Amino acid sequence: MVESFGLSGNWGWNFARKEYVWSSGLYRLFGIEDGSVRPDYELFRSLIHPEDRTIVEDASQILNEGILSDHTFRIIRPDGTMRVVLSRGDVYFTPEGRPAGAAGVVLDVTGEQRVSLAIRAQNERQRAIFEHGMIVAWVFTADGEVLHAPGWCELTGLAPEDLQRNWHAPIVAEERAEVLRQHALLRERRQPYTLDFTAQVARGGRTTFRTLVVPVLSGTDTIREWAGLTFPPTATLGEAAVEIGADLHHQIRGSHLRAARGLLDWTLADLANASKLSLSTIRRLEEDADGPLARSRFAAVDALRQAGVGFRLMEGSIAVAQIR
Repeated sequence: MVESFGLSGNWGWNFARKEYVWSSGLYRLFGIEDGSVRPDYELFRSLIHPEDRTIVEDASQILNEGILSDHTFRIIRPDGTMRVVLSRGDVYFTPEGRPAGAAGVVLDVTGEQRVSLAIRAQNERQRAIFEHGMIVAWVFTADGEVLHAPGWCELTGLAPEDLQRNWHAPIVAEERAEVLRQHALLRERRQPYTLDFTAQVARGGRTTFRTLVVPVLSGTDTIREWAGLTFPPTATLGEAAVEIGADLHHQIRGSHLRAARGLLDWTLADLANASKLSLSTIRRLEEDADGPLARSRFAAVDALRQAGVGFRLMEGSIAVAQIR
């Protein structure tokens, strides 16, 4: 009955009698009419995708050495369709320790593999979006418990095991209670909503974020879950412009500092005075002689920001602009 679904089959091999048998389900899984061919191990190997064939033991390894491992590989049916299968088997031995026979089961796992590949592709898409603009995707239960937000851990330094129960820990203390209250209140309205808040990021400093949350419905009325995005509010559609936060100061190079000074008509000494750094330190920063994570770089960038210069990430490059 199980094999009638076409997703599994079994085989047996008696070495002494040279008998090799397939069940009806295995014929069906391989796309071959039951009993239309005489099964043997080489026929089985010929159905395996050429790129995967080398991972599966050849007949001599099984007959002479008793080696038979578990594998996942692709098969190509006679009609050209391809399936992904999971093969599990054992070799049986005589009392003297010689291989006497083998048996195994083959399971069609094509659907599971496709789901796995789809999940991996989706994770890669979310990763690319996160790396470009600090945009984090969220999934909440209907009650507001976090199910998925891996980028949030990386961005804020929150431990993954704390994500479900303490996702709000990076929100600054003076805003945290109100943000949680607003989340609960707005969920009760069962409508999409946005919230702005400030969070502590992993490399130090605070960054302002905006969260957009929307309900995902089951049928027409029941909320199955909530999905959301958290992103810097300076990002705009059609123009990927993200204000560089403290966690990305290391991307600001000497050329950006010189451009910022030029906008302000500042000398090296002016920047040194504003940032409370030495003139030689400013010179090293502008020549990229210090490491990208030097604390002095943070002080120089903050001084320029205080004077009205913005550093924004646009299409992978940093733009420098006077914002007031």
